[in-house]
Amino acid sequence: MKNVVISLLIFIIMVISIAFSLNYLNKVSDDLGRLNDEIEQYITDNDWDKAYKSSIEYTEKWKDYSEKLKLFVDHQEMDKIEIELWRMPQYIKERNKEESLATVHVLKFLVNHISDLERVNIQNIF
Repeated sequence: MKNVVISLLIFIIMVISIAFSLNYLNKVSDDLGRLNDEIEQYITDNDWDKAYKSSIEYTEKWKDYSEKLKLFVDHQEMDKIEIELWRMPQYIKERNKEESLATVHVLKFLVNHISDLERVNIQNIF
């Protein structure tokens, strides 16, 4: 009986942890998606100073978020995001519109991809 109670307790804690981690991941995805759209608009409008400031803000937010995300997200996916984050401010600083927009779109895809990978659905279970 004692083993059943312990197992049930561990299962409940695990389900609650998964729910909190998915909620946090959705919050991060929404926040970074908003910043991505903002940076994309600034680049399109050739407002390079605001785009650069927003890219620095994006990088700082990612540093804050990534500490918690490392607990439950694949590290290879996070590494891909960090590589693009090193590129984006430099492309913006050099006013390279094509590369800047490409990097913004890659970041948008990667953040959404992480969110999709962690979502609870039949594909992720099997």
